[in-house]
Amino acid sequence: MIKREETMKVITDRLIVGILFGILCGVTLFVTSRHFVNREVMPKWFGLIGGVGIAGIITGIFHRNLHVPLKSVFIPMLLCGFLIVLRDYLVSGFNYQLMTQAVCLLLLFFLLQQMTMTFPVKYILGITVILTAILACYGVLDYLGLFLSTKHVRLTGSFDNPAGFTAALVCVLPCTFYFFRNTSRITKYIAILIVVLLFSVIVLSQARAAIIAGFAVVLYYLLCGKYSGIKMKNWVKILLVCIIAASMTGLYFLKKDSADGRIPVWSSTWEMIRDKPLTGHGYGTFNAKYMLYQAEYFEIHPDSKYSDLADNVLHPFNEYLLIWAEHGIIGMGCIALLCFLLIRCYFREPSQIRFIALLSMLSLAVLSCFSYPFKYPFTWVMAFLNIALICSPGKVSSRKTVNATRAGLVLIAIALLITVVPLMKAEIRWNTVAKQSLAGKTRKVLPEYDKLYKYLGKNGLFLYNHAAELHEVKEYEKSLSIFERCIRYYNDMDVQMLLADNYKELSRYDEAKMHYKLAASMCPGRFMPLYQLTELYTATGRTDEVRTLAQQIIDKKVKIPSATVHAIKRKMQELIDREDEINVPAPESRTDLEPINKTQPRQGHLLENETPKELLPP
Repeated sequence: MIKREETMKVITDRLIVGILFGILCGVTLFVTSRHFVNREVMPKWFGLIGGVGIAGIITGIFHRNLHVPLKSVFIPMLLCGFLIVLRDYLVSGFNYQLMTQAVCLLLLFFLLQQMTMTFPVKYILGITVILTAILACYGVLDYLGLFLSTKHVRLTGSFDNPAGFTAALVCVLPCTFYFFRNTSRITKYIAILIVVLLFSVIVLSQARAAIIAGFAVVLYYLLCGKYSGIKMKNWVKILLVCIIAASMTGLYFLKKDSADGRIPVWSSTWEMIRDKPLTGHGYGTFNAKYMLYQAEYFEIHPDSKYSDLADNVLHPFNEYLLIWAEHGIIGMGCIALLCFLLIRCYFREPSQIRFIALLSMLSLAVLSCFSYPFKYPFTWVMAFLNIALICSPGKVSSRKTVNATRAGLVLIAIALLITVVPLMKAEIRWNTVAKQSLAGKTRKVLPEYDKLYKYLGKNGLFLYNHAAELHEVKEYEKSLSIFERCIRYYNDMDVQMLLADNYKELSRYDEAKMHYKLAASMCPGRFMPLYQLTELYTATGRTDEVRTLAQQIIDKKVKIPSATVHAIKRKMQELIDREDEINVPAPESRTDLEPINKTQPRQGHLLENETPKELLPP
């Protein structure tokens, strides 16, 4: 009877763990909401934080056999998280969002360690494989327009970008390999079909970073016969490597301009690293400082062939460069330490499960060289799951220690939920206020922005939005004061353009000129900064500079044809034609008795005291 009760308890515990793990994966893969400004990413993060909080409370209350990780990779990760939060606090004060995410991720890793020790790993892998297969099918159907009235231009699934969608697929791809061996024939066939589905969708998405990562994973699996069970002759292996290498090389020509556009991004990021190589610039500073380095790059290289490819950049398309730029050699050292611990744990006791986890980490490592997978919460779930599978936590037999851990787990989980609720409400309220402003109620909703500063005061996009609303209601001085705070966290061409517009409206033309020029240097391929600078020169009577800049706009290559660009070029040509018309030499037959009537301009010429019509709002 006692044995039966224990068996039922084990089954119940496993069922609870399976449900909790499925919820964590499900919310980070599928949740979207129109109640948030970023409807695809932020709901997933809040879903993860809420799910981790609930899972922490349930685990702390009902699980009596926790494995306290005193001798695992958890302690170095805890130390790194603490130092990042502490440094940010000392530099710019308390950051609600950073603190909440840091606690959530550390608690997530702890919970995943407990789950891998309690729940059979094959079921954990099975849940991730099934859910990502559903995601792949959903992405294809949505792409074909079966869920909406119009089909999508890009294959994104429930994500905002193919990068997030394919990152989820490629890091789960190795998990399907586990079911190729030691399973029933039906399970093997299903696993093969899912592999084909995932890889086909990855290729269809044209996400080159994910395709390269997928090739790398498949190649390594095929070459490692010990766990794949596939034995190949050496010449077959060499041929396979050559074929995959040629295919990966061909991906460069798939979107050559996009690939070339990353070269100046990496060059500018490297300059950013060189300024503070040891400690880095600090958490989140890439968004605030990078575009200044890009502007400097194109000022030094005005004839760069990459100038037409430049755009606003919020990530260096390389997670390692981002870590180095923000956290310096110290941050890179932590990554190297983590890799060392993982490899050491793997080779201490290699197994098929650990090999699969290592392959999944390999996919993320390759993906991180060309993309930004860790922007998305599901990537963190998979990374921590792999680390938990490779590095087992140390087991502490002391009941007192286990009870203290359970109590601490419940308290931290409750605190996490208490913290995330007002943060989530603030995000939802910001979205509501922004929509009301678009409906013409800008001045009415402005006081709402001040109320949100406690939770969103370090969100660069929120600050930019607030400053833009103040500009809209012609409160230019207040808008400038918000921008002073905004550029600490977020600074790009759009920020510089709106800064310049504020100064222009205040008749502070020198400052306006400086910011228009900086905006033009940040994105040399854009036409609007140069057009607005031309308007500024026209308003201040600098005719020689107007003509030079107008000719520059006319001669400028068009990256993406549009009605706006066509209108700008047409207006610049009309401006030059008018100048030429005015400066036409007088006929030789004219005498001094026949003066030119300077008070009546020729048709189409603008009087000096007239304000030129705006072509388009900036």
